[in-house]
Amino acid sequence: MTDTEFQWPSEPIVIVDVEGNGQTPPDLVELAIAGFPVIEGAEPSSWLIKPPNPITWQAKRVHGIGNSKVKTAPVWEELRASVEQHLQGKWFVAHNASVDYGVMKRYLPDWAPIGVIDTLKLARHVYPDAESHSLSSLLALTGLDAEVSGELHRAGEDARVTALLLNRLIKDSLIKSWIEVCKIAQLKIQKEKEASPPEQGSLW
Repeated sequence: MTDTEFQWPSEPIVIVDVEGNGQTPPDLVELAIAGFPVIEGAEPSSWLIKPPNPITWQAKRVHGIGNSKVKTAPVWEELRASVEQHLQGKWFVAHNASVDYGVMKRYLPDWAPIGVIDTLKLARHVYPDAESHSLSSLLALTGLDAEVSGELHRAGEDARVTALLLNRLIKDSLIKSWIEVCKIAQLKIQKEKEASPPEQGSLW
């Protein structure tokens, strides 16, 4: 399928990845927002964030970010307005998106994306027989691992390759429109009065 055949939404799309500090619920230590479609040479917007609680050794072992690395980083309130501006009025896409969206919604309770698309759900639909649908496994399956130029499990690179993966998932499927993507992979966002606490996941 060529890009011209697929009906993308009129609203902009951003790809988001977060890294946490291993606490429950997790505090943000790194956040990245990549534009879509991917422009060669363009880097995601990314921020290191000084969390209110220390980073656990288990979390550091996953993403490599220790307490010394964020010692002089800005705290969330210094970044809040800029991050919200990057997200406002856009589709929110992430791999295992309930985790990333849940964290961002806790930090930006008044923000609401146009919709939330989970590339994990989409990948399970497109590659139902894959042994694993983790991001690294999908990159290997699709050959996109050759496009990795930074460290996986860091927010910037994970967001960038998830953007590449979204494009590949569309090309490898019979999906013809963003409306179909939504039917397959859109998360149901509860209304504020009915909302339960956002899922925090166990990635950190």
